[in-house]
This record gives sequence, C-alpha cells and structure tokens, in this order.
Amino acid sequence: MDAELARLDAALPLRLFAVCILFVMAIKLTAFIVTLLINVALGVAVLFFMLLTMNGFSESDASYGIIVYIVLALLVTLLMSTSAALLVHVLLKRGFSKIASLFIAVPIVSVLGGVLKVCCSVAGVLVAEYVRVHF
Repeated sequence: MDAELARLDAALPLRLFAVCILFVMAIKLTAFIVTLLINVALGVAVLFFMLLTMNGFSESDASYGIIVYIVLALLVTLLMSTSAALLVHVLLKRGFSKIASLFIAVPIVSVLGGVLKVCCSVAGVLVAEYVRVHF
C-alpha cells in the first residue's frame, strides 16, 4: 500500500503540469472557437447586406461576387480565429490572467474581422460589377 502511495505522490507534479498545460490550451481553444462563432455570425450578416446591395444584378453576374465573398470570408474567419489564439498566447506571456487575455483578444480580433468582412463584401460587389460590365 505504501509503495502505491509513493508512486502516486511521485506522479502528482507531472499530472499537475499536464492539467496546467491543458487549462492554458483550453483558453486558447476557447478564444479560437468564440472568435470563430462571432466571425461566422458577422459573415452571415454581411452576406445578407451584400445580397441587398446586389439587388439589381442578375443571378449569373452576382454568383461570381458571392463566391469571391464566401472564399475571402472563410479565409478571414480562419485568420481571425488563429489570431485570437495567438493574441491570447502573447498576453499570457506578458503576465495577463487567462480570463483577461480572453476578454481582451476576442473583441479586438472580432472587430477587426468584421471590418475585413465588410472589405470582402466590397470586393465581391466589385467582382460582380466587373462581370456584369465586361461579360
């Protein structure tokens, strides 16, 4: 019985280290997932307004712009989600708490993602306009 307790006591620091690593990774994963969900919601809202903007376009012309927007919006979503996880990592290295770094990184990166999604929608409308005029 004593040998088993000694073995468990020896493994305790390693288990605590593994739990700490998982907790830090959970904060980064949480930042990634929350930012991903926010950016997807922003992307759908911007797509709706982009469709309203392209109301007078024919379906064949508008489809090129929608495809361009969807591809760019997916890239922006993945980039912003990864950026949120990296910003949490940087803030943790600078000594911020886990919750504070999460509450700092997610809004900053989400707002930046929203601005980039609007730029993607403008690019989509411009592509649709180019297709409408030149083809």
